[in-house]
Amino acid sequence: MMMMIKRYTGLLGICFMLGACTETTGTLGIIESSDELSTISATFDVTTKTDSLNLKALPYNSKYGYLGAIRDPETKGMIEASFATQFVTQASFSFPNQSQMKKEGEEFVCDSMDLVLFLNEAYGNLNNPMKLDIYYMQSDQKKLRELKGISFREDSVADLSTRIGGRIFSFLDHTYSDEELASSSHSHSIRVPLDAAIGSHMIKQYYEHPEWFQNDNLFRENVFPGVYCKLSNSEGTMVNVAVSAMNVYFTYTEKGKELDGFVRFGGTPEVFQCTRISDPVSRKKLCEVEDTTFLKNPDGVVTEITLPVEDILRGHEKDSISMCALTLQAYSKDEHAFEPPSQLLLVPHCLRYEFFTENWNEDDRFFYITSYSSNYNAYVFNNITRLITGLRILRAQGVSSDDDWNKVDAIPVTTTSNSETYTSISYDVSPSAVRLVCGTSEKPLQMQVVYSYFTNSK
Repeated sequence: MMMMIKRYTGLLGICFMLGACTETTGTLGIIESSDELSTISATFDVTTKTDSLNLKALPYNSKYGYLGAIRDPETKGMIEASFATQFVTQASFSFPNQSQMKKEGEEFVCDSMDLVLFLNEAYGNLNNPMKLDIYYMQSDQKKLRELKGISFREDSVADLSTRIGGRIFSFLDHTYSDEELASSSHSHSIRVPLDAAIGSHMIKQYYEHPEWFQNDNLFRENVFPGVYCKLSNSEGTMVNVAVSAMNVYFTYTEKGKELDGFVRFGGTPEVFQCTRISDPVSRKKLCEVEDTTFLKNPDGVVTEITLPVEDILRGHEKDSISMCALTLQAYSKDEHAFEPPSQLLLVPHCLRYEFFTENWNEDDRFFYITSYSSNYNAYVFNNITRLITGLRILRAQGVSSDDDWNKVDAIPVTTTSNSETYTSISYDVSPSAVRLVCGTSEKPLQMQVVYSYFTNSK
């Protein structure tokens, strides 16, 4: 259904010329001084439904990792997360001169070694004692590169036969005072002792093959494959790992004095970092609810939106679309429910997996991101005109099928950006949930569209 609202004249900014462009390229009109630009607005029906992502096919590569187990207050299903990361070295990396390093007999000595996980936030019981076990990652780098999804077999990432460290901790470390824990400058962290023999072997490897420490690929293939972090006895708490670091401590001599030294290796998603999420069993029930749609992390529950692209374009082949706005209104949050996702991505249904791994996310014709508005309790997409253009391009190029070419998915994401563009977009695995007003054929949502055209062309 389309309803005309009003007609008026005035100056507009740059518009996307849908009528004057091919299916694969867009052009901008040139406004002559004698032309008068008029606009007309309309509303169109939009329908939505709940859908679920295949977590085994959904790529995840983010600067954040998650650990723990927390029960969904709505579905009562258990969400479990474990975390894996590899480490990088600097091109200028070095230990002290070989003759300076402490030895026992003929063997180099590492005094101690640890893994530090710096925590960003926690969900659930902040005083819950949790047992953290650290394992080697698989040494088969080819197998790791082929890994896809956030729901995978643990033994495809970890060597579970080799535990290299562990400890019991809680998010709130009460070795600090209450004042320190409450301070905004306090950094919550987990320091996990690792087997010092690993560090001793690393020191020996450095003096035998220093080139292995100058290249990240050689380092993880020959020196240290990475760590897999897994919590047990942790139901009720999940923590967000912001940064990870591995430290090797040693003693060396300089000018006849014994000195303490250490080197640090940083974990980073640029090498390999992933979070494993247990595949929830409660998603099917949510998809069967007819009068509400859902967004639920990290379960992979999303909202599919059918956009009336052909209706929007019909009769306006020579006009420009200057605005195409859509609002997803949320219901009030239940008292004990998770918070709504903070950022929401609209992406063509046919790209919902490829988008996170290929270069689709470098072209803003194929996605739109907005933030949750607590003032309106809604997600407001102010202008998805370029996304409408992108849907037509995908159909013309045969990327999308006739069944799904006009569908987009609303997916919770986390992003990093600079002043000009998004530098990373990844699926958000933090626990969150929201119920959205559903658009049905009987009671659809409304999309507002504004067209512009030159008066003398009508």
